[in-house]
Amino acid sequence: MTNTKLVIDRVPWRFNEGMFWGNGCMGSLLYVRGNEICFAVDHMMLWETRDSGEDKPGGTFRDFIANPELFHNGTYFHSERKEVNYYRTRLPGLSLSLELEDGITGFYGELDYRTASSEAAFTLKNGSKVDCCIYLDSNVNLLKMETNGRVETVNAAGWDTARGNLSILDDWGYSKYEKKQDGEVTHVLQPYSEKGLAVLSVLAKGRSVYVTLQALPEAEKPDAGRLMEENRALLVRYQAEEAEFWKAHKEDWEEYWSRSDIRVPNERLQQAYEAEMYKIYCNERQNVLPVTLQGVWNNDSRMPAWCGDLHNDMNVQACYWPVYKHNHMELGAAYIDYYASIMPRLTERAEKLFGIQDAVHCPVMMAPGGYGAGGEWCFWNCLLGPELFVAADFIWYYEFTRDEKRLASSVYPFLERVVHLYQGIAYRKEDGFLHIPFTNSPEVFKGPMLIRDDSTVVISTLRYVLVHMQDYAKTLGKDGGAFAEFDRNLVPVTVGEKGYPLFPGEDLFESHRHFCQLFPVFPLGTDTHSECAERSLDAVIDKGYTEYASWSFPYLSIFASRCGRGNMAAMLLELYCQAFRSRNTFCANGDPNQCGVLRVADTNAGEPSDTFTLEAGFILAAAMSEMFVHRSGSEVYLAYGIPDEWRSAFCRKMVIEGGHRISMEFGKYQVKKVTVEAGVTEKLNFHFAKEHGDICVNGENLGAVEGCELSLEAGCAYDITVDMPCGKAIRYIR
Repeated sequence: MTNTKLVIDRVPWRFNEGMFWGNGCMGSLLYVRGNEICFAVDHMMLWETRDSGEDKPGGTFRDFIANPELFHNGTYFHSERKEVNYYRTRLPGLSLSLELEDGITGFYGELDYRTASSEAAFTLKNGSKVDCCIYLDSNVNLLKMETNGRVETVNAAGWDTARGNLSILDDWGYSKYEKKQDGEVTHVLQPYSEKGLAVLSVLAKGRSVYVTLQALPEAEKPDAGRLMEENRALLVRYQAEEAEFWKAHKEDWEEYWSRSDIRVPNERLQQAYEAEMYKIYCNERQNVLPVTLQGVWNNDSRMPAWCGDLHNDMNVQACYWPVYKHNHMELGAAYIDYYASIMPRLTERAEKLFGIQDAVHCPVMMAPGGYGAGGEWCFWNCLLGPELFVAADFIWYYEFTRDEKRLASSVYPFLERVVHLYQGIAYRKEDGFLHIPFTNSPEVFKGPMLIRDDSTVVISTLRYVLVHMQDYAKTLGKDGGAFAEFDRNLVPVTVGEKGYPLFPGEDLFESHRHFCQLFPVFPLGTDTHSECAERSLDAVIDKGYTEYASWSFPYLSIFASRCGRGNMAAMLLELYCQAFRSRNTFCANGDPNQCGVLRVADTNAGEPSDTFTLEAGFILAAAMSEMFVHRSGSEVYLAYGIPDEWRSAFCRKMVIEGGHRISMEFGKYQVKKVTVEAGVTEKLNFHFAKEHGDICVNGENLGAVEGCELSLEAGCAYDITVDMPCGKAIRYIR
């Protein structure tokens, strides 16, 4: 990794302008208010989980099919509940503020990605400066800040319901937070949900401030005394053993950064890549909840945007693409384990909404436990399809990790229940094929949302599941005959003159942000570098990008790489970096900087200008990996997303399906050397995007062939070296 730092040299008055830290469980973000240094202190378990309505949908899936106009006009989703009673949402962070002796007029901060620590300087009206060192420990829930200047007051607080849109917490009957002093330690006790309790504890000692937070959403009898004692013990111990904690913290981040790397000759993209990889480890660990829309950085002064939930479409899925691509596959286990653990509720949803037993249905907007965020049975949470997004994630996990233990315990059982859902609703038409009714291609509208049979995203993903389940059944010694039978009878995906349509006979008709009709190209990877993929991409480009969202640009970059359009891939990533990021690199949804890249509209899809989400930046990290290497079936494509202007570039231990780790040197505008560390035993064909001369594999000269076939053996390494067209092959000695 390069020694890149996030530099912020303007006062971060808004929430999404300051530096930030996280460890997957606790997160903190800095901003300035008047003469106060403010920290939002968040915890992944801060959720409101009640719902005041009857746990019964207003109509069944069969009702929706029979009366689509009632589905579209909201008849099935009307209730007497008012919006203030809609529960199940992410909650704001708690707050810490340090009051300085005078107002703040200037700021300079550096966040070192390698150590996840920051140095910041605050200039005051009286001309003095306050310097700070800040970090959040990677292994324990503790935020540490040390200053060299005078801090007047350290104040910890729960939710101020007079601020922002937090008055809804009063409507929900929340008690005001309580403060308790325990010697040098200040505790803030914030009740939430029906049985939840959060305890924020602060120890201010000399010029140092230590902060920790616990949150228990479902405590039968919240033991405030125990939580305060545990927090106090950690604060005191940390102060006494800080050197040991700091050493372990640095080693943890060093190990993370050692696992993979990318270097490109574009400063903006290089910095963006490192920022996003930093955010990933701030949010994704092996024993935490899956990533939500704002991750561990929820504002302390407003409710999280869009319920801050688990969006079971690309918004969650994309947060895990770079985990697998960048050799951190173990971080995906938390997602798999969590969704497997909530199968009982997802099975209950399928029975209530579809009348199908032993199946699963995922709400689009999900809170912990598999319940719907916002309204349990609202329009979005009654749509068919989100479980297929999750199913694709489960397949990715196994294809990259080959974790047979989780295949048996989690992946196979979940996918089997997804198949059961679609077996239960499929019906046969006169053409002899089984069709899937009432499907959508996310957020395509013709007046109401367009809902028809057999959307490309649903049929292609369902077939992807069925094909893999036949292989998984063999691996586990099970009978996969039902999967093969369903696969044979399922209607094929339609392909037209413009490539993949939204639905059979319905081509893309306007600029659109989701591109889910391109799912076979990515993330399924079943059709890459083909004429159909090219036509499908051209159809998207032809409609323009006025209706895109910020994340559409890095997402489309992946399709460009998978069609061999490196210049387009790089341009789209640059557009994203220039137009859609706040000062601290967070992703804004609309066109907040008025760059004119999107249709003129309210920023952030109607949300306030301090709103951000995570998935777009994580897509950027995945897209940069795709530029170097990607796989489709038995074909591996090298440097197909590298733009013409890049003379040199480098990647280390990018991972493709099968768990194969690929390192590549790109120099003088061509691939120079590729090292393949085989994850499993199989035969793969490697293709080179640029003109090249002789190819050598472990010293054996194959001549100036277009590519090479390798019979890989698990655990072995293979060197592929490439000469310039007019030269001799370069021999690399391992």
